[in-house]
Amino acid sequence: MLENTLDLPIYSIKAVAHMAGITEPTLRAWEKRYKILTPQRTESGHRRYTKRDIYRVMWLRNRLEEGMSISQASTLLQAQPEETVLEVMQYENRQARSNSTKTNGRGSHPKNTRLNEVRSMSVLGNELMNAFLQFDEQTADNLISEAAGFYPPEEVCVDLIQPVLYEIGDRWMRNEVTVATEHFASNICRTRLNAMINSLPVLETGPLILTGCAPHEFHEVGVVMTTFFLRRNGWRVLYLGQNVPALDLEKDLRRLKPAMVVFSASRSETAIALHQEISPVIEKVKQYWLPGIIFAYAGRAFTEDPNLHALFKNAVYFGDEGRQSVALVEKVLSKD
Repeated sequence: MLENTLDLPIYSIKAVAHMAGITEPTLRAWEKRYKILTPQRTESGHRRYTKRDIYRVMWLRNRLEEGMSISQASTLLQAQPEETVLEVMQYENRQARSNSTKTNGRGSHPKNTRLNEVRSMSVLGNELMNAFLQFDEQTADNLISEAAGFYPPEEVCVDLIQPVLYEIGDRWMRNEVTVATEHFASNICRTRLNAMINSLPVLETGPLILTGCAPHEFHEVGVVMTTFFLRRNGWRVLYLGQNVPALDLEKDLRRLKPAMVVFSASRSETAIALHQEISPVIEKVKQYWLPGIIFAYAGRAFTEDPNLHALFKNAVYFGDEGRQSVALVEKVLSKD
């Protein structure tokens, strides 16, 4: 079991550099020149490292601190059995924790050990919830940044941001938090998501996907996540924003000629508005101008009230969470 844990490729290069106490450029240089690591790659080409890799990098760093050159240390590392490296690092980490505890005083705990452990999404989520309830913007932003340093962005969105916002929304419905709390939390998460989207290249070619919120719908974080997931996986996506009205939608669809249109609704009222106001426009456009256009829908409204699916028999359901959208789009569209 320990070996399986050591060999799980779950750490980003940012996480490895942080935990090992070196810079990302240094890690890349060591990896390229001395062949000390062979990280796995995600489908999108991002490096993923194991905890065993982290121990190897820390072992190298410690040898450099003792006066070795990197070439000497890397040669020695490759000559060492893996288990020896592991045992040495576990011993050195224990010594570092012991020394740090003594330095911090009796009964105190060091903030950082030689191997900074990755905190679970559950722990980060609880702290993020508390930060939102306290209107602590800096702590909330730091927690999201911490998660982003250790986990893939899809997991940060679906396993951290979304559950916390859902919980805040539920508490607001029970009158346990104010609407200002819900807006504060949503705004911080929306800002972070928009920054993630803006970091991606804007594609000029390929089938166009339009995303947006149903009429009278202002909860946009879910559909913004979907927009991010699709763009991150190489799809050309335009986000239309909150509360997209039916007025002029026909004109915009005829001009933009999208291959797919995705609308989100978080409440039954906005799901019904989507059916009554948007569906007829898309059906008309499909009948007269764009016979291949695909109408898709998503949002919390449909998980809370599955009966709403009956209103969209001619549309495609985008799933319960944003990560499913990528697989669905790849089934029905081609990037060519």
